[in-house]
Amino acid sequence: MDQKDDKSLKQYRSKQLYERAFFFKRLAIGAADPKFATKLQTLVEEYEKEAARAKLEIEQPAGPRETTAAHGTPERRTG
Repeated sequence: MDQKDDKSLKQYRSKQLYERAFFFKRLAIGAADPKFATKLQTLVEEYEKEAARAKLEIEQPAGPRETTAAHGTPERRTG
């Protein structure tokens, strides 16, 4: 997959996450049960956090060091 397709997929994913956050936020505002509204608000926060992370990946793609660190492999190998 080339970088353009990858970026398009990430943009779509970010937009989708923001839309879900907006949906749950509206649902939480209209919920009559405070406990249910609190649970929905938790979902809103999770979706917003993931959307922000996806947007950041689009704006600042990971370099080689960040990629290897994200996978848990050591940056330097000895021996």
